Amino acid sequence: MPILTLEELENSTATPDQSTVAPMGATASAVIAGTEKEKSIFTSEQEKSAKYAFRMMNQMQVIDDLMDSGFDPLNPRDQFVELAPFIPDLAENALVSSKYGILRDAARDFTMAQLRDESGAAIPEAEVEMAMELYVPRFGDDLARQQAKRERRQNAFNAMKASAGKAFDRTLRETKKSASPELTSDEALDVLKERAKRNPELRAKLKAAGLL
Repeated sequence: MPILTLEELENSTATPDQSTVAPMGATASAVIAGTEKEKSIFTSEQEKSAKYAFRMMNQMQVIDDLMDSGFDPLNPRDQFVELAPFIPDLAENALVSSKYGILRDAARDFTMAQLRDESGAAIPEAEVEMAMELYVPRFGDDLARQQAKRERRQNAFNAMKASAGKAFDRTLRETKKSASPELTSDEALDVLKERAKRNPELRAKLKAAGLL
């Protein structure tokens, strides 16, 4: 039997380099198949249109809900404050009714979302005011004209939504998911089943587990 030298003996009993030892049960990737983030299938233009359409939808709902509740944006008090040339802009915000302020802010955001998609740049104030004339009731508008503006808001939203295509539907789903991040087990399974339609490996695993 050969006699080992001290150096050979030390080398034979040295602790192996832990960096080369794979931990028990470790896998090549920590990402579970089927749960990785999916690459967007939409164009950048569709992504932007979806974002603007979502803004328009929310603000249109605010405007319609206020008016359907019986609020008249053309009431004498708010119109006097809005049109009086001697009242500075800063004072207007404090003097108009809260409902009128909410409606005006919603109308402005709706209009800017619609214009931003078309221009893609900073929008001059004069252009915003001019565009708002198309969508928001103004002093002197009768009921027929107010209804026409309501339909115009809906048409503008529909056009933006159509431009976004399925990207808008995805934006709605993601927004609902972020608002309610906790999924039930059934909802989580539904997500996996949907992904399994495009992932044969995941589909096979779900079938093997008796989940499909």
